[in-house]
Amino acid sequence: MTKPFALCYQETNPRMTASSHTRATVEMEQREAVYPREFPARRLAVGREIAGRILPPLMAVGTVIALWWILQLAFPRLLPSPLGTLRGAMRLLSEGTFFFHMIQSLRRVFVGSVIAMAFSLVVGIYMGTVVMGERFFQPLVVLGLTIPGLMWSLIAVMLFGINEIAPYFAVAVTIFPMLVINIWAGVKALDKELIDMSHVFHFSPWLKISQVIIPQLVPNIFAATRYGLGLAWKVVVVVEMFGTSNGVGYQVMKAYQVFDMEAVIAWTLTFVVAMILIEYGIINLVEQRVTRWRPKIEVWRR
Repeated sequence: MTKPFALCYQETNPRMTASSHTRATVEMEQREAVYPREFPARRLAVGREIAGRILPPLMAVGTVIALWWILQLAFPRLLPSPLGTLRGAMRLLSEGTFFFHMIQSLRRVFVGSVIAMAFSLVVGIYMGTVVMGERFFQPLVVLGLTIPGLMWSLIAVMLFGINEIAPYFAVAVTIFPMLVINIWAGVKALDKELIDMSHVFHFSPWLKISQVIIPQLVPNIFAATRYGLGLAWKVVVVVEMFGTSNGVGYQVMKAYQVFDMEAVIAWTLTFVVAMILIEYGIINLVEQRVTRWRPKIEVWRR
């Protein structure tokens, strides 16, 4: 059998064979010397990162549960135990009507928030770019901030009665001033050089808003969304107590009428869990995808 040319060449050139063997030996020694030290350190760093992200929230939840348990031991007739409330929440999940009421409440929160966000973007950008718009809308925004959400809920029920317009109106009007404040502050903090550059290139008003202003407002929009959703669900629950025949607020009101504290807390916890899932499962992921082009700035923290 004929030997390969490379093998014959190596056999006839012992210097090449020795140098190849020496090179392979050096590479193997370097790999054995570096990787055993690198991999454990890297695994340790990853483990610390995961522990730093998971342990603090778990400790916070554990602290709340411990305080709850202590209060339940002090007032056993008033407060249900955490374990009993968990069983009540699992019982709610097993019922066929739970998801119907939860979806109704989430729909009202979502629709009212979208309406408020649409109007707040227009008004906030207008206030931040036009002086007369700022002077006109600023007193109205401040006035809206002073009116509690409970008042808007009662006004909405009295105006529109028991229908779907009442929660949409109450949510939109309540969170609208907060959203406008965030958008307005973001517009006032825009990079002036980019605005001047858009003037130099003769951008149309729509192109300036869509390509210059909106991308810089993304952090403010997500911050306003989080704050608005947190306030919107409180308003929706209040409206549902008085002006609807379904939803989480309606079920909480039913439990309150029979003084079922366990059911009240169970419905509250399930809605809180739903909002947390929306925050970490939807809003965070969308924010990371939309802002992945932005450079990350590491702030000094201990």
